[in-house]
Amino acid sequence: MASIPADPSLVLGGIIEPYKIDQLAAIAEVQKPVELANERLNFLTMSSYKMEMIYQQMVNMRVDMASLIKLQAEQIWLKAEATNAAIDLGEQIITSERAVRDLREKFAQTKISKMVESPMNYELSE
Repeated sequence: MASIPADPSLVLGGIIEPYKIDQLAAIAEVQKPVELANERLNFLTMSSYKMEMIYQQMVNMRVDMASLIKLQAEQIWLKAEATNAAIDLGEQIITSERAVRDLREKFAQTKISKMVESPMNYELSE
């Protein structure tokens, strides 16, 4: 579910230091609630679309409107849940971005290299 956060130090053919993997894992862990909230919102949105399609099919089949009351209630509930999930996602994004910013500042680059490096540094791979 969680993806590796983008980082410029990850280059093809380069050796990744274990501490860098730990840093990226910490960032991914902070971003996990956002991914879960996003999945919940997507699920509710898709469920709402499906319920709307079912409702429209029933209307097209001229089903008695009294029979569709339960379906309408479910649609209203799904829309309310999707709204709550969207608000939760926004809150999670704000919290996560602040935490990621703090982690990136904590893990900031401590030394600057003056050497010209190729994207394929074969010396690091030996």
